[in-house]
Amino acid sequence: MTFSVIANDVPARDVSMRSTSQDKEALVDFSIYSLPIEQQSIFKLILLVPVGALVVVLLRVFVGLRTSGTFMPVLLAIAFIETQLITGLSIFVLILVLGLWVRFYLSRLNLLLVSRIAAVVVTVVLIMGMISVVSFKLGIEQALTVTFFPMIILAWTIERMSIVWEEDGPYEVIVQAGGSLLVAVLAWWVMTNRYVEHWTFNFPELLLVLLGFILVIGNYTGYRLSELMRFRPLVR
Repeated sequence: MTFSVIANDVPARDVSMRSTSQDKEALVDFSIYSLPIEQQSIFKLILLVPVGALVVVLLRVFVGLRTSGTFMPVLLAIAFIETQLITGLSIFVLILVLGLWVRFYLSRLNLLLVSRIAAVVVTVVLIMGMISVVSFKLGIEQALTVTFFPMIILAWTIERMSIVWEEDGPYEVIVQAGGSLLVAVLAWWVMTNRYVEHWTFNFPELLLVLLGFILVIGNYTGYRLSELMRFRPLVR
């Protein structure tokens, strides 16, 4: 026997349903609340993705932070929501370091790109399996949530960072990895705010407002904060 439960305040829909006639109830019932509880909990997480995307857009357009992949930090933030922040950061760094070590060995085999990425995917799955088994044996239950990390995204991140390491050196890898983690942590902080969770779930039409903000920001062509710091000697 299984139970699905989701905690939520009494929505405005229930109040409106009581005050409407039977003929209008079918129209009001076209909402997320008409879905089963399991799907509601899934949508509660999915509706937070645009909020994380807005955080990424703000930090990349106005601040100029460099990340490994455009919206990879959003996926990391979602994983951090399920795994808790400290546990998620530790698991991500461990998988990244071990994956890069295996990737450097694979580079000696001169494999084709598709085969190399597939090998990295298999390696990431093996690493996640080992982390789960070892953490279970040690009694660290939080590490069992490693399965919430997107395997394909992790594999592609390892492949991308290994290429950056070979072309631009380890400093650029540290900058991009640090930028990705910083954006992911900030996105996690915003997405786990209880007010943001309440607004996005109970008023999904607010996503149109986020879309408007993103469209406005997309027309920005001015300087970023990082560029102002870089060109400071010219001003002097």
